[in-house]
Amino acid sequence: MTLGSLQYLLRLTLSNPRSAAARLMGLNLPVPTGWTAMLLVSVASAFLGFISFLVSPVQGDPGIAVMFGSPMRTAMIQFVVLALTGVLGFWVGRIFGGTGSLAQALVLVAWVQVPPILLQLVQLVVMLLAPGLSPIIGVASFALYAVLLTLFIAELHGFRSGVMVFFGILVVSFLVALAAAVFFAILIGVPQNV
Repeated sequence: MTLGSLQYLLRLTLSNPRSAAARLMGLNLPVPTGWTAMLLVSVASAFLGFISFLVSPVQGDPGIAVMFGSPMRTAMIQFVVLALTGVLGFWVGRIFGGTGSLAQALVLVAWVQVPPILLQLVQLVVMLLAPGLSPIIGVASFALYAVLLTLFIAELHGFRSGVMVFFGILVVSFLVALAAAVFFAILIGVPQNV
């Protein structure tokens, strides 16, 4: 892929996400390419998150420090979340009659990260120039990610209803969060003040 084709694909992702997803799926990239793409976007996002953490006025927040204080830890967490998203997007979609492959799911989930990473760059600049506007860009980035992920998963499996896919993503996310909470409660216990 050339820089021009990547720019075209980015514009298509923003203007017609389902067509962009179809184009990416048509590349027939192998599974290792999907894992590599996920690793690259995880590292890029973690790096930008770390830089944002360094210039952010909320450095004193211990929760933020744990999440973004180490770019390596952030990249690993990001990679695990993306891997879960890709595998579950493939597996759950297949359970409901979808037709996508694991390789396609991994590539699509990795590409869905690109526009939010670009918005993260914008957010970093805005954080320096007009810090009050930075949270708005963060919310817009998350909303864009949610819409793109929904439409990409719908296209991956040939589902017509993006709304149903969105609610499916919400249900699966809730179940994964619940399972993680139970797992960590068993592993490390429940804090005394809860």
